[in-house]
Amino acid sequence: MPGLHAGLAFGAIASVSTVGIAALVMLVSRLIELTERDLVEFSVAAAEWLLLALAVGMLAAWVRRLGIQSRSPTNESYAAAYRLISQLRTVSRQLSSGLDAVSIGQSLLQSLRAKVLFECGVVYTRTRGGRLVPLAFEGCDRVDWEASLSGDSLFGEVWSTQQPMTRATSFTGAPGTWSTVLPLRIGLRTFGVVAIESRDDRAVTPADLRDCMSITDEAALRLETALLFNEVRSIATAEERRRLAREIHDGIAQELASLGYVVDDLRARARGSDLEQPLRDLRTEITRIISELRLSIFDLRSEVQPNIGLGAALSDYVRSVGAASAMVVHLELDESPQRLSSESEAELLRIAQESVTNARKHAGANNLWVACHVDPPYAFLRVEDDGRGLGTRRVDSFGIEIMRERANRLGGQLTVGERTAGGTFVEVVVGAPRNGDVDGGSPTRRDVSVHDRAAG
Repeated sequence: MPGLHAGLAFGAIASVSTVGIAALVMLVSRLIELTERDLVEFSVAAAEWLLLALAVGMLAAWVRRLGIQSRSPTNESYAAAYRLISQLRTVSRQLSSGLDAVSIGQSLLQSLRAKVLFECGVVYTRTRGGRLVPLAFEGCDRVDWEASLSGDSLFGEVWSTQQPMTRATSFTGAPGTWSTVLPLRIGLRTFGVVAIESRDDRAVTPADLRDCMSITDEAALRLETALLFNEVRSIATAEERRRLAREIHDGIAQELASLGYVVDDLRARARGSDLEQPLRDLRTEITRIISELRLSIFDLRSEVQPNIGLGAALSDYVRSVGAASAMVVHLELDESPQRLSSESEAELLRIAQESVTNARKHAGANNLWVACHVDPPYAFLRVEDDGRGLGTRRVDSFGIEIMRERANRLGGQLTVGERTAGGTFVEVVVGAPRNGDVDGGSPTRRDVSVHDRAAG
């Protein structure tokens, strides 16, 4: 019936229009052949059909409206996300330079250096907190530039105007060099900047600025796409870790807790018999396994966030380990006001978690030392214990390989070895410290030698 289909597909107005047009066509086609008596009979039949068609059409339109109102916005969001992610997966396989933001940033700096010679170049991206953090370097391993977005700074002016600028002084104020900042822009939005510093004899001319902006604008879309992909991947990883934590908590952890109550009841009934001690040992083992699961859940849920940096997340984690184990935990944190990128902080946190977990499970240690020094782009992490040492490596152990892969993604170096006084150390170094200092200069001391021990 036309009214039914129109109502379901387009709504009430379409249903009324369709029924009206159908009735008009039927009437015109029959008027030529009808007598007066036939006309009366046809009019009655047509009126019945018209009313029935209108009723069915309005009912279909009402059903359609209910379906639209009951449609979940959440499901629509997931459907849109599914389409976008599917397209991203297909497109990412066709990209020549991939979706690694650091590689794209380094390639951009190399292209700029082929056009204008400079001593040091840095690609900065903006974090959610509104700070500029270094993403890639060329000609240097670290910089001491004040990358502020305040209105009177060179970075701030370039950010607000979206126009490249150059000044006859260094970013630190020292004479004899030129500072140039190029905006990373897409349309009317700026998401980062490129800063280069060159000597007086290599000053950037207006023509050089135009050529550099052409190169930067061409690479901006690739870089922003890679940054978006990294964010999507980070969100998906964090959500999967939370899902696993929920599954463990609501599944095996609850079942083991129930099993512990059953063992308690059996032990009470077996008091004084030969089964009392084996049941006591079994209850102790169940309690240990539940404690391990709780720490695993905490591992999965621990993460860095825009308002929770590496130091805070690491501090919470080692305090929890100290409270749940027999080890005395010594924590030392040295952090500058600037933060690493969220990806770098997350990788360092996972390396620290793996190192601490190994010490807690296998080392039999009494003390655990965790030191973390951060002065972007430099980072130093060291986890050591006074346990039994490395020992013979198991065939099914992949912890060190996983930590090394994480360090490689940061461009850092991982070292695992025996402590002089006994035990094991795991050390990660990313970048170069300021002026060659071991501790990366004098960053703000946030927490020094925090000792936690399990109660009882």
